[in-house]
Amino acid sequence: MKSSSPTRLAMMIVAIAIAGLAATWAVGKVMSYYEQASKDSEASARVTDKMKTVCVGRFLVDMPNNAQVDLGSATIDGIDLAAFKETEEEFHQRLADREAQISTLTDRLGGNKNLESVITVSTDTGLVGKVFVHSRTVREGTQGNGLGVERYRYEGVTIEALVHGKGVSVDLDSKDREPAWIDDVPELVKKLVVNPENRIPDEAGFCLDHAYVRDPLTAEQKEKITMSADMPNHPDVQFLLIVAAGLKPDEEGLIERSHGALRLRPFADRMRIRGLRAAPRNIGGLTGDELVESISEGDNITVQSFWWEVNGTRHDVANPHVALKMITGSGPHGPVPPSVSEGTAVALWDRVVPTFRLLAKEPHLSAGSRRGAVTRASRSDMRARARLVPAAQ
Repeated sequence: MKSSSPTRLAMMIVAIAIAGLAATWAVGKVMSYYEQASKDSEASARVTDKMKTVCVGRFLVDMPNNAQVDLGSATIDGIDLAAFKETEEEFHQRLADREAQISTLTDRLGGNKNLESVITVSTDTGLVGKVFVHSRTVREGTQGNGLGVERYRYEGVTIEALVHGKGVSVDLDSKDREPAWIDDVPELVKKLVVNPENRIPDEAGFCLDHAYVRDPLTAEQKEKITMSADMPNHPDVQFLLIVAAGLKPDEEGLIERSHGALRLRPFADRMRIRGLRAAPRNIGGLTGDELVESISEGDNITVQSFWWEVNGTRHDVANPHVALKMITGSGPHGPVPPSVSEGTAVALWDRVVPTFRLLAKEPHLSAGSRRGAVTRASRSDMRARARLVPAAQ
């Protein structure tokens, strides 16, 4: 039997060494993966150890307990609503100042009739205040109608309400509104309930900051609200939620739009984006597109973008357009190194986004004409319950 040559023996030793190194590297990679996954899980657990439920419009979502949540002003039926803390004394002074300010403005003809009417409000929910109708505008002239020329005349007024109760003031404002729909503002005031501590309502409605509006509301009224949230310990991590009812659904979903836009970008830009997820995802009974991407911003900065979007339907307030987003690496002057790893960001997203659900306490009015039985047939009853009293002129 012949012994192996020194050369063959050396080659075998090298091969064994390489195999050993490869095995060690593979084991190291596996260990590193699990160590990083464990670190990500621990980091996510620290961030989401305590959660709080926030009511946004007619939906609920759980956010980290230390998140600084800001509910932007809401819009219902073309009426902007903003609620905020204010003492009763401060409110009455501001109310008097505002009435005096409107009264001193000249009307469109240069006269002193800018303030057309004042309605004093006292509701069953404890709100008091006033509704002002002022600043009438008139646009008139002639226009072609295909067969000839006809005259037109469009009128609009500003309807403004300032109300207060339990340390919370709510301002409502609608500019250039058709005079025929002046009553829409006091009717909306009648449905308002102040909510100083932002507790979850025990009845169906539409939440804004420190207040909510009782149902029924219809999709035709196009309710809309936004929520933003920042994390004090991770200032580069930001959340955004937009909920809007009554919109015509986009012909393309989020994923299709994103792919179309990506194809139009230069090759170098496409190479900066690494897709992590792109698929339908059902959350809270609503099916939308989820898109998660990792984006290289240069200078060794890689940020993450999370997006879940529901196209919604046009005639159902319980199935509106929804856009829930989270980003990492957001700085005041551009991208910054994220304060959380990619794995931690994914874990945080997967802790928050599944909690999105409908505030369902009773059946919602999904369709039907607001200008029909919902509003006009009950208008006199609404006035009686709200005890709206015209002020002396």
